[in-house]
Amino acid sequence: MSKKRYPIRVPRYAAGIRAQEPRSGVGRCWWTRRWRAILEGMGLRARLGRGRNYAVSGQVVSMEIEGNEVRARVQGTRPEPYGVKIVFRAPEGEARSRIVSALRSEPMFVARLLADDLPTEVEAIFRAEGYDLFPGGRIDGGETAPGAPRRYDMTTSCSCPDYANPCKHSSAVLLVLGEEVARRPSTLLELRGIEMEELYDED
Repeated sequence: MSKKRYPIRVPRYAAGIRAQEPRSGVGRCWWTRRWRAILEGMGLRARLGRGRNYAVSGQVVSMEIEGNEVRARVQGTRPEPYGVKIVFRAPEGEARSRIVSALRSEPMFVARLLADDLPTEVEAIFRAEGYDLFPGGRIDGGETAPGAPRRYDMTTSCSCPDYANPCKHSSAVLLVLGEEVARRPSTLLELRGIEMEELYDED
């Protein structure tokens, strides 16, 4: 009995955002290594590999960050690019106020963030309030029971027909987003709904 053959589906050419890693040195900072390790630990497997191919070849046509939401368009095999949306859990209420106050009380932390450097203490400030600075943290903060669905603190959605979530298109966006975080680590705060302007006085 012969094996069923499936056609090879090649995405359409797109002159979009081309991921540079590993050709550049963006992976040398600790926060980029953490971002990559988290994605690799999310069980994406082949989808992450295909997403990496999409990211490197420029299939991510556009990407915009607005508050704790990321919206992107990724060119696949169909004529119209797929729409990808990623929403990060942002601190709210008193927890958010305490995070902002803690950061404002450390001018050196703010100065380093403005210089595109990320102090490790910033991650601890978020964790003290029950929030993660990086993606992929579990909402309940504990281990997931065997067979139970993982509850990550970000949600991904894509207009493609793939049943998997995150799909390869969302994975490509997460990889491109990781390079933006590598260049500008304050993006991590922005993804949690905190703008740099809140952390310092401009007058």
